[in-house]
Amino acid sequence: MMILWSCSMWAYVKRFDGKTEEREFPAGVNIEIGDILEDGSVVIDVSYPDEADDYTDSYDLDPLEAYDD
Repeated sequence: MMILWSCSMWAYVKRFDGKTEEREFPAGVNIEIGDILEDGSVVIDVSYPDEADDYTDSYDLDPLEAYDD
């Protein structure tokens, strides 16, 4: 089962003037620490939505459990 994320992504960036700010990126945009953005800002931290933890809980299930009778 593949889960597609439809949430936006938040990242902390350091601007060229030395100030930091938090920016929101649309769903589907892949941002990583160290990326240089179009305006010259550098991504210094990436935060993920809390809802992501809810989806990963289902991966703890035993894959053969559904076949046990």
